[in-house]
Amino acid sequence: MSKLSGAGLSGAALSGTEARPGRIVFTGDVLRPADAGFRPSQTENILWFHRLVRGQVAAASRLPVEVVAWGRGIDTPRLYEFWEVEKSWRGWARIFDAGFAPEGVMTEMERAYGGSVVIGFELAESMKRILSLLGIPFVDFGIHPIRFLDDVFFAVQTNDAAVFEALLPDHAEDSAFLGPAGLLAASALKFRPRLQVPGETLLVGQTRIDRSLVRDGRVVDLSDFAPELRAAVGEGGITFKPHPYANSDFGAIAAGFPLRALHVTYENIYALMASEEIRQVVGVSSSALMEARFFGQEARVLHQSPFDIPDRRADAVPGQHLSIVESWGDTDFWRRALAPLTPVTRPDGERFRRPPNALRTSLRNFWGFNELSTDFQVAIARG
Repeated sequence: MSKLSGAGLSGAALSGTEARPGRIVFTGDVLRPADAGFRPSQTENILWFHRLVRGQVAAASRLPVEVVAWGRGIDTPRLYEFWEVEKSWRGWARIFDAGFAPEGVMTEMERAYGGSVVIGFELAESMKRILSLLGIPFVDFGIHPIRFLDDVFFAVQTNDAAVFEALLPDHAEDSAFLGPAGLLAASALKFRPRLQVPGETLLVGQTRIDRSLVRDGRVVDLSDFAPELRAAVGEGGITFKPHPYANSDFGAIAAGFPLRALHVTYENIYALMASEEIRQVVGVSSSALMEARFFGQEARVLHQSPFDIPDRRADAVPGQHLSIVESWGDTDFWRRALAPLTPVTRPDGERFRRPPNALRTSLRNFWGFNELSTDFQVAIARG
């Protein structure tokens, strides 16, 4: 049994004595099953990110580029058996952030990822710790929680301090998000000029199962934070915004709030946060909680964000997530990222210029931004 709790990423760096990688492996949360049934849920996302940047990675490194996903280079059901957990999303919650790994898991992970640089898309926290313990460098990408720019972008984390320092100049500081937030808040005024909400609290729901909701080996919702929630809300009115992909109360009723106390709204989340009536946004771990301050709102986070993002480059420390807005599509970005780990090709200065909403459209996921941008434009054109 290998203890993982001491293999965290805060300030961590690999030893630098590992053998030079001989391949690049794209992967992700190969442990996560679908919400219903024990079958892979993340393979499409892994392949999506692989297709997005495989050409740049190959050109930068000249190394073989491979993919490891559930049933493709790794035996996920066998990992569950080693961990002795239920083969379901409940079992996944137990191992997603596990503080230990059986030797069988360590052996399987080393077989799948040994001798490589791992490029991840939303790696499980336990996988990050295992890779670090095995001395395998990774660069992990996830959709950044700030989602009101002209396109979504990435939060990037690595277990290699030299890679972190190489990517730090690409990190967008918080001041870069003030202009887009102001523009969207102004657009919201034109979109819903007479938006009215009762009370000063906006309570946000989430999907039923999400990596950001894992706590102590289980998936939580608002009902798990009833005392904290009541203290945050007080006696004022509550406007509850369900997640657009999960039309449920997200445990609010079980937390002690009767339906008559909740004003359920389906208004745009950014229009709500820009509203003069709202003073605070309350939730478990929603990305809206990280966006709220850019709209002048206080955020009350009941659990924790899965992201640790420095406000300024000067404050950043290895192990934190970096905000990579534009450069991820450039081959030169990958040359900088991989140079501390393997020889890379010469820089060419070429930039990947993409149109607005390119990643949103590719992912088929707009997170409500389209309602105040493209949909709004269509409505205006139609009169």
